[in-house]
Amino acid sequence: MRILRIFILAITLLLSCSTRSAVAQEGEYFYEIGASAGLSWGYGDVNATSAVYSPSLSYSILGRYNVNLRWALAAELSSCGISGNTADFDFAFPCGDYKFDRRFWQLSVLPEFHFWNYGLGIDYREKKRYTPFLTAGLTAGIVTGDGNSDFTWGIPLGVGFKVKIKEKINAHITALMTKTFGDKLDGLKDPEGIKTSALMGNDWLAAIRIGLTFDFLEKCPECRNQNSF
Repeated sequence: MRILRIFILAITLLLSCSTRSAVAQEGEYFYEIGASAGLSWGYGDVNATSAVYSPSLSYSILGRYNVNLRWALAAELSSCGISGNTADFDFAFPCGDYKFDRRFWQLSVLPEFHFWNYGLGIDYREKKRYTPFLTAGLTAGIVTGDGNSDFTWGIPLGVGFKVKIKEKINAHITALMTKTFGDKLDGLKDPEGIKTSALMGNDWLAAIRIGLTFDFLEKCPECRNQNSF
């Protein structure tokens, strides 16, 4: 599967960057800020069978609060494209041919759990400069396109991988699947005439993005000086 191969290749490149960088200092920081870009696509009334269908550009700006070495809290403002055409599928669509090109503008809050203690330096906490992580949270925003706009919200679930390239520079790759509530991600609601509630809609959004973040506001500058003796 092409997307899976891209995901694995990206992790390999991140690890390569990590091992080739210079020996880093031991500073730990409260916050990160950065951006990411990648691809997104949808599942719903139009696409219910293809794992990856009509991928579009996805991008975001994000900030993180590093609670400790195992937990971080991310806030992300992102834009995800969703497009499709019923003519790409063999089944007969009740309302005839339908084509759409929409964009989901969303604000997400995403706690992140690191598998390992994430950071630089050698101490009793056995920090690692790379780690896989899990994330889940809440998102809400506006879907625009085709002359319409609709509010929707959802629950994103995802996995990712982080690498600390330099003391203040982090690279990451994240794959998210978002269950949306509202059933209008692709601009359609109940096309077969069977009424469903927003909670029972079948619209999902997939996104995979690669990004960079930069650390700021060191937690304990005095600790760095103490460790140097």
